[in-house]
Amino acid sequence: MTPGDAFLFDVTPHHDMRAPAKWHGQGRWGAWWHLLPAVTLAVVVLLAPLAASIVTSLTRDDGPANYLDVMTDEEIWLALLHNAVWLMLAMAVCALGLGLAWLARDAGPRLRVLLLTVLTLPAVTSPLTAGVAFRLIFDADPHRGMVNALLPDRVLFTGPGWIWLVLGLAFVWQWTGLAFLVFHVGLANVPADLLRVGRVFGAGRLRRLRTVVMPALFPTAALVMLIVLTAAVRVFDLVLVGAPGSIQSEVDVAGLFWWRRRDDLGDGRASALAVVLSAMAAAVVLLVLWRLRRDWPETGQRRERPHTPTARRPRWPLRVMSAVITVAWAFPFAVLVLTSFRAPDAVATSGWWTGGYGLGSYGEALDGGFFAGALSSTAQRGLLVAAVVLLTAMPAAYALTHERLPRRTRRVVAAVAVVLAVLPPQVLAVPLGKVLGASLGSIVILGFVHAALMLPLGVLLLRNAFMSVPRPVVLRPLAEGRSAMVQVMVESGPAVVTVAVMSFVLVWNDLVVGLLLNWPAADQAPLALLQQARYFATSAGGLAAQGVMMTAVPALLLAATGRWLVRGLTQGVRR
Repeated sequence: MTPGDAFLFDVTPHHDMRAPAKWHGQGRWGAWWHLLPAVTLAVVVLLAPLAASIVTSLTRDDGPANYLDVMTDEEIWLALLHNAVWLMLAMAVCALGLGLAWLARDAGPRLRVLLLTVLTLPAVTSPLTAGVAFRLIFDADPHRGMVNALLPDRVLFTGPGWIWLVLGLAFVWQWTGLAFLVFHVGLANVPADLLRVGRVFGAGRLRRLRTVVMPALFPTAALVMLIVLTAAVRVFDLVLVGAPGSIQSEVDVAGLFWWRRRDDLGDGRASALAVVLSAMAAAVVLLVLWRLRRDWPETGQRRERPHTPTARRPRWPLRVMSAVITVAWAFPFAVLVLTSFRAPDAVATSGWWTGGYGLGSYGEALDGGFFAGALSSTAQRGLLVAAVVLLTAMPAAYALTHERLPRRTRRVVAAVAVVLAVLPPQVLAVPLGKVLGASLGSIVILGFVHAALMLPLGVLLLRNAFMSVPRPVVLRPLAEGRSAMVQVMVESGPAVVTVAVMSFVLVWNDLVVGLLLNWPAADQAPLALLQQARYFATSAGGLAAQGVMMTAVPALLLAATGRWLVRGLTQGVRR
């Protein structure tokens, strides 16, 4: 392979011994057949609605002037500026994850497991639940919010400055762990000779991080950047629940503004705003990842022996840092759980530290069986989406690993996958709503929308894992008359499990797609939480209980598949 052949989102270079075998038997047409299911789903659910939104923005209301109206509207401009702030925060989250991974390189096995557990668990927590937890901590009433109880002379959470801090902390809390996980594995596989040369030339720890480690980790950063930037582009429910209604307009993002003002904007301007948001997101992600790709080593070069940290007793500063991180990241969960085990009346009038414990909030949350039914419906949809994503993403990822497709085709697929991976659901909502109408309430129809939104990231992650399978392993089943694709999938089992779990968790936690396409039919658990959140002060106990139940399912899933997920997320990183 040459550098020009490198797929945009390989997260590490590959040498010849690990290159995939070429397709034998079906040639280039076989590759296209394997791509067909994924391409069909993407065209029908993503590309066609995107094109319809573009056409609507140019033909309805004021025509092309809709874009001028959008860009000159002060409220819209402020919302787009807020989106840019979230994108910058996503970059900061990746930097923080890298910094923590660098500092924790010499941690012992127990400390590593502890850090990975407490940092990664928030990544499977819904933004709704994160917003609830941080709103409980920073409640403006000093009788209920711990922070304001400690600062009685200066009540926080009453203005846009403080609410930005609260929302930013919630986002950092939720996504730093993913960056830490991937960078932690990447650092363990930095060639030892690179670090040795840095020491010989007298480079200190920070200088080695800047001049040696960071260039070597640019490929790894691509995967983290894609996931975290996608979360930043689609930020919605965190702001909707985490900010009190009186100041939400001060922290509105474009997607939330679109949802609030859809009818006032009209079809033309609403479509123009959705297209502008999509273009901004795609431009930022493409620019960042193109910059990372420029720094990749030659794909044909041989990798040296990875660095293996010397087994030694962790120093006391590392122990202190680990303790601080553990407390900081576990505290929001503790507040949520303690609040959920209090009587609803006690939660409405006092903080979790004042007692009043019992199971009343869980009784309120499950009263009438509505929330239990919503959990069941959400689980069914999650399982359906996981199956659809795997059935379409695995053949597509395999087709993109061999070298029978033209270089230009692979580059086009890469660029399209980036754009679709960060596509905001708002740009799809109006066209899909008009075409599908009431059928969007079906678990199957809405499930396919979810699957299409997850498909690009699933293809990229699986393709990266498939590329790491050694050539002899791929050639072995060919000689024995078995399917090479099945063999590659078996060898990449952790990545397959990771894509399935990610698909389920994203659907389980999703509010935006259901809210845009299936409201007011609140048959999904996140929509039920949103209804409770409208009366936050009086229903915080039941809301906390629902948040705990919502978190329990992905947490158990994470505990059951954790080892597979670590290997699956980093299968293209580990060598």
